[in-house]
Amino acid sequence: MLYFKKSMKQETQVWWHLAKEHFDNALFLYNGSRYSLAVYCCHQALEFILKAAIVEFEEEVPPKIHNLDALARATKIDFPPSWYEDLAEITRHYWRVRYPDFRQYVYTSKEKIQPTIDKTKEVFIWILNKLNQH
Repeated sequence: MLYFKKSMKQETQVWWHLAKEHFDNALFLYNGSRYSLAVYCCHQALEFILKAAIVEFEEEVPPKIHNLDALARATKIDFPPSWYEDLAEITRHYWRVRYPDFRQYVYTSKEKIQPTIDKTKEVFIWILNKLNQH
């Protein structure tokens, strides 16, 4: 079960609640075979939890950007180096799912989006743990 410490800043909690909602939506859509929307929600979940980390750790208003790798760098958290490329790839999926030519051929099965779901879970829980340890 995912939980969030109540002692976090109020603005951090706002971002966290949005992140959790999109994370839950991603899993629901994945299980319901709505693969392109699941990928979209994976991106949103990570974007919002990264913005929660920026608020909590950097005490800054998060930038109005959608690039997950740039947001990860803005948190000043020491991410595993390979994750920056993973986050950049999830960002590319976020843009691609908006176009029918990609969506109808690329996001067509659980197997095709499984790596995105798995990486989202891994990163999301890892950041949440960092927030809860703060």
